[in-house]
Amino acid sequence: MTNDKKIKKIYDFLRVSEQLKKTKRWKDTPTMAFKETSADHSWHLAILLLVLSSEFDYKVDILKALKIALVHDLVEAIADDTDASLIYLGKKTKEEKFNEEFAAIKQIKEMLPDKSGRELHDLWVEYEEAKTPESKLVKALDKIEGINHVLCETYRCFDIPELIAPYPNKAVSKFKKLKPILSELHERLKPEFAKKGWEWKKEYEID
Repeated sequence: MTNDKKIKKIYDFLRVSEQLKKTKRWKDTPTMAFKETSADHSWHLAILLLVLSSEFDYKVDILKALKIALVHDLVEAIADDTDASLIYLGKKTKEEKFNEEFAAIKQIKEMLPDKSGRELHDLWVEYEEAKTPESKLVKALDKIEGINHVLCETYRCFDIPELIAPYPNKAVSKFKKLKPILSELHERLKPEFAKKGWEWKKEYEID
């Protein structure tokens, strides 16, 4: 492939990935007044990862983890974001979500030149499979960052306590070095639950 053709394909990709700046999260959460974008979330996740990796030795390839963080929601430029509440309430299955996003990452792979297309595809698949230390770290921080957004918007945006409080727990249990970060998040959530008039239940805690 000539360089001119590669550049044209990259510009085609830029046009599609630009949609991440417009793809709204929390669309099915009416109590969430501020609808951040997928680009907002991915940037904040990468910043969180950078800061934590500077302070703590997670014994992972941080460059690779940062790449995964930047790519993990790229498919939403095509497939759109699926609000976690839809999965929780049974309005959409995890399989349906995966199939939509897998079709999107294949489209992105074909859109780009071979090398970059394959890299983005493989990084996304690695994140989804969550078998490597890097992907486990990013997946856990992804959940933490999501609930941190809820926390920052305060109790007024809270909707489903059983979804919010333990949302990162499963992912963090697979990367246990993040338990102190999750514990701090929980401690900051508890006063907001109290303002909402909700009980903080023991089962919300991670083992």
